[in-house]
Amino acid sequence: MRFYLFDKITHFESGKSGTGIKNVTLTEDFFVKHYDRTPLMPEPLIIEALAQVGGWSIAVSTQYHSVAIMLRMDNVKFYKYVRPGDQLVLKASIQAISDNGSLIEGRAEVDGEVVASVDRLMYGNYQVPDHLKGFVKKGYVYASGGFLDRDGNVASRPVI
Repeated sequence: MRFYLFDKITHFESGKSGTGIKNVTLTEDFFVKHYDRTPLMPEPLIIEALAQVGGWSIAVSTQYHSVAIMLRMDNVKFYKYVRPGDQLVLKASIQAISDNGSLIEGRAEVDGEVVASVDRLMYGNYQVPDHLKGFVKKGYVYASGGFLDRDGNVASRPVI
């Protein structure tokens, strides 16, 4: 990933679900020259953030054997705007994982209210060659915000 749209992972159950958060600030690159007087997080980036948490959950669930590449989304709905100062809670529920692809159901919330949902995020799973697994693992450890220890395992306490 070139950039991450979630700050950290807060909950994870292997093969079942992942939850991450994004603290939306006015200094985000996507706010530059976007709605000068009323900054709003672009809706496609909310879905991208959900897709990233889903992809993270798939990679960790497969022990870094697969990297998920989003292919399609079905029944996407937006309910409310996301503004600077909001904390976006990104919930990805894994519906299926196979060698070839995965399926996620997701929703984004602010203060307990759903701001966006997607019934199906479909991914193609790219099988990671053995010589690259360590590199891939390091990227996912970094993106976890302390949820994973340096070896890529779920940490018993946050790593500082």
